[in-house]
Amino acid sequence: MASFRKILTKRVFNALITIILIMLVNFLLFRVMPGDPALLMTPRQPGVNMDAIYWRNVETMGLNDTLDVQLVKYFVSTFQGDWGISYTWERPVIEVLGNAICWTVLLLGVASTITFVAGIILGKIAAFRRGKTTDVAITGFGLFFYGMPIFWFGIVLMVIFVSTLHLLPGSGYMESGTTPFPLTFDKVVDILKHMILPVTTLVVGSLAGIILIQRNSLVDVLTEEYIVTAYAKGLSEKQVMKRHATPNARLPVVTTIAMDTAFILGGAFQVEVVFSYKGLGLTTVEAIWKYDFPMLQFIFFIGGVAVVIANLIADIVILKLDPRVSIT
Repeated sequence: MASFRKILTKRVFNALITIILIMLVNFLLFRVMPGDPALLMTPRQPGVNMDAIYWRNVETMGLNDTLDVQLVKYFVSTFQGDWGISYTWERPVIEVLGNAICWTVLLLGVASTITFVAGIILGKIAAFRRGKTTDVAITGFGLFFYGMPIFWFGIVLMVIFVSTLHLLPGSGYMESGTTPFPLTFDKVVDILKHMILPVTTLVVGSLAGIILIQRNSLVDVLTEEYIVTAYAKGLSEKQVMKRHATPNARLPVVTTIAMDTAFILGGAFQVEVVFSYKGLGLTTVEAIWKYDFPMLQFIFFIGGVAVVIANLIADIVILKLDPRVSIT
């Protein structure tokens, strides 16, 4: 147990260092972007003193400080939970993004759950039927869609089910003019209908990695001598898969799931733009157009932190599943 605590402490420390580096890169990245947000927010109207408004914007945004002073303020504010004021909406960033975060988390949660569960099940089926038609069909399906850009697949689904068949809504997370609260059964159905195409796009585009890792891990395990021994003891194929093969093939799958977190998150941003799904992805594009540094810094920060935490959890789960694994 002491060894586990030591490794856990080391991994948490490494994760914190990584988060600090993400913050540093995050700060510098948006300071070297072309464009001047203060100038962008200055109205261009006859009779308006543009210079006075411009320099007032510069002071309000803190852009008149030197880079090192801006960096210190950024770190202090971040650790205090103060993400700044949006240049565009002139409201606290967390207040502007609160609604978008909820919808993105809902989309990611549903898509990730379906992806991981379906990927593991299909990978098991492919391994169990290795070399047969089922195996070829499942792996071929995964590889075909793995090579297709997510945004392109989303556009194809929209053309088929929205523009041609008129079966599903193609934009937003609810019918325009409605609000989610108070939540009713009809509103839940409406939300689910709007999620079908974005979730399908994310799931199909992300399945291949889980399927192939699960299949290959099981195929390798099924060739081990202890599996042959299990069959010799009279265990059925179902018992061998459940008691011996699957538990020993979990480690690569856990690692892949953690790595796929970043892939699914990036895919969600593309999907939100394609389907005009008002989450973090669509908000990010709007913030980029308007050079809204505080908004962009927060969005990129939480994205990076999500990946770091996912990998930290994966390391802990792997160590718990197999104490023989040494995580350095």
